[in-house]
Amino acid sequence: MLSLLIIKHISGSNLYFGLFQHFPFTKYQMNMIIRLCNGIFNHTSLCQFYQGRLLPQVTIPFEEKPTSNLPGDNLRYYRQRKSLTTRQLAEQIDVVPATILMYERNKHPIPFDVANSLADALDVNADLLYDDFAVFLVTPYSEALKDIRMSIGMSQRAFAEHIGVIPSYYYKLESGHRRPSRKVYQRMVDTLSHTHPHHSLFAQHKLQSK
Repeated sequence: MLSLLIIKHISGSNLYFGLFQHFPFTKYQMNMIIRLCNGIFNHTSLCQFYQGRLLPQVTIPFEEKPTSNLPGDNLRYYRQRKSLTTRQLAEQIDVVPATILMYERNKHPIPFDVANSLADALDVNADLLYDDFAVFLVTPYSEALKDIRMSIGMSQRAFAEHIGVIPSYYYKLESGHRRPSRKVYQRMVDTLSHTHPHHSLFAQHKLQSK
């Protein structure tokens, strides 16, 4: 019978614990090393069971919740917490493992639809995996665009020309009939950040220039 013994002593981020097995042994000596590698932990635990005693050999760094709140850091944390490899997670959302690694290393933004699929697979809130563009999309973006445009006193045509898109395309954005691309979003953010840098709606609608 395998049992997990948790010694309730936490010092900083170190958690002491061991895995041991019960079976008949001589009264003179039994010495057994068991390795444990489990879930959220990045390292292997070495514990020694000797003459009826469990002797902790090492401590294991416990991976704390990311403080950066970057989508990639959150993705890695919750994937490990779910005890999934990058390959297992990739198979669940139909991408290659290298794509998951790219997201986790914050080398590429997680697309909006992919973030939602990852959140479902990991059973977490999708906003943990959203960047500023994804947050803008769920504002919803059509209301945010209208609020920003009206607050600076522009018509739809004038606003479309101001942010560098054709009016017919912008009409669809503001009506919610078309989703803005990341490229268009970034262009709008960069433009408005230069022309209206102190606009109070930037913070409200998460418009952040990179």
